[in-house]
Amino acid sequence: MTGLSPSETLRLARALEKSLPADTGKLAVLASFTADLLSPYLMVEAQNQGLPLRPWHGPFGQLEQMVMQDSALWEQDPKVLWIAMRVQDMDPALLHRSQAMAPQELKGRLQEMTGRLVELARSARQRSRACIFVSDLELAEIRQARPFDLSNPEGLFHQIASANQALARALGELADVHLFDWSGAIAACGARTFTDPKLWYSARVPFAACNLPWLASCLVRAIRGALCPSVKALVLDLDHTLWSGVLGDDGPDGIKLGGDYPGNIFRDFQAELLGYRERGILLAIASKNEATLVETTLRTHPEMVLRPEHFACIRANWEPKPSNLRAIADALNLGLDSLLFIDDNPAERAQMAAELPMVHILELPPEPLGYLKALRDCPLLDQPRVSPDDLQRAERYRENATREAFRQGIQSVDHYLEQLDMTAEVGLASPVELDRVHQLIAKTNQFNLTTRRHGRDDVRAMAQLSSFRVAWLRLADRFGDMGIVCVGILKDLGSGLVEIDTLLMSCRVMGRSVEDAFLAYLATLAQTQKGSRLRGVLVRTARNTPVLHFYESRGFAPAASGQQDTHYFEKSIEHGAFPWPSAIRQPPGFRDMTHENS
Repeated sequence: MTGLSPSETLRLARALEKSLPADTGKLAVLASFTADLLSPYLMVEAQNQGLPLRPWHGPFGQLEQMVMQDSALWEQDPKVLWIAMRVQDMDPALLHRSQAMAPQELKGRLQEMTGRLVELARSARQRSRACIFVSDLELAEIRQARPFDLSNPEGLFHQIASANQALARALGELADVHLFDWSGAIAACGARTFTDPKLWYSARVPFAACNLPWLASCLVRAIRGALCPSVKALVLDLDHTLWSGVLGDDGPDGIKLGGDYPGNIFRDFQAELLGYRERGILLAIASKNEATLVETTLRTHPEMVLRPEHFACIRANWEPKPSNLRAIADALNLGLDSLLFIDDNPAERAQMAAELPMVHILELPPEPLGYLKALRDCPLLDQPRVSPDDLQRAERYRENATREAFRQGIQSVDHYLEQLDMTAEVGLASPVELDRVHQLIAKTNQFNLTTRRHGRDDVRAMAQLSSFRVAWLRLADRFGDMGIVCVGILKDLGSGLVEIDTLLMSCRVMGRSVEDAFLAYLATLAQTQKGSRLRGVLVRTARNTPVLHFYESRGFAPAASGQQDTHYFEKSIEHGAFPWPSAIRQPPGFRDMTHENS
């Protein structure tokens, strides 16, 4: 939230309206009430969160007309669509008569509402690539007036909770459609003062003016989380950040952690950080301390929640912290813009902002009592979906550290690859793999030949078309299963020509010949499409320099150049093209596929 007065917000929004580029994405709002008063707050909040948007409001109450017809909504070509329908607008009887209704009638009425919302979202999905949000159901304004309704397991509020659960499941089956926590936003404002009766009865505005900044903040945060990837690692200071006190002066026994105040604050802060790690966000340390003392404290202090094994990288030394963050980014093979720096010292934060402006910085409050709230309020940590691969990411980085230690003991690269005992699985994307495939497409930058960010719905559609092949490779070695690490999309152009629309690989497996194994698989798939020539596409970006000579180094000949640094390469695959690397065990059935197409 901005902290601006209403008049200041309005002036700033008007200035933004004039300065925003013509192609700024539209946030379309379709509501069963008047939502126009939110516009300046949405515009200012979107700008503050680094995601400029231009709000557009459809006429209130005309949702089906706007969504299911060729209406003014689709002329806007929205980037984001918010569908907001209140229970009391869809079925006013529930507001007044629900206590007299039989449980089955209540359930039926709520099912009609959720069915209506799902149908609106489904129709919008078919017409647009916009990211879609649908508000959940709530009737918080009457909850305090009905203190015994929760005692009835078939009562209104339990049934609303069940209806929202069903709504979440149904929307979750649609690509890039999310349930917006409207009821949570109201609860945070306070249901008793959420609505200004005069505004409601005179203008059909369901929220008091004082709640507009918070509502805009909640919606924009959700939009940002859906459209922008979360940071990939939290880089943490130690003294006065993970514990109270200075380790070098106070010693492990003198720092305050756990027990009573203020140590209990830091223990809860560590527990919250561990929760992020378990969701796939890595933890690292950048601290001005002695490395051996840090290691001992992390391992032996009885109140530590975070132990050495929870950190993907630990840099405890006396070097400037920007230097340590560069080293951490290199060690984790991440971009600096994937890091969130957390340090209690304003001077350290200022130095980081000056030297590495691409690094994200969490502005901790002066008092540790506010640390937990600052962390939870950070939109850079929001993840719309947590995939099974996310849950295993931190453990896979720990396995990578073990691999690196193993590699240090072997002089020959070829011998190291053989000793890794790598095994690959390959296949075509099914609903089971779709989330991970889309995640790699959305996030992979370095080893990505085209950086085409196909949406989840687009990938699903391509996987079902005979002219496309959406393929993946999964890798395991002696240290563990690394999951799906390669994604490729083939497009049959006809006349024996098959194009590699997308080819990418997780940077975790660079240097292992995995890309050559996957290229051999893609060529075999192209042959199953009656392909005799394979066309590679290279789109140069600022971050994919590792792959600029990928095709030429594998025998492709330059074919043509397109617009915006796009280059094409071709190679005949009529009599086979790419050998499977000997260091990686072939998937079951791959040899048979090769023989069938030879």
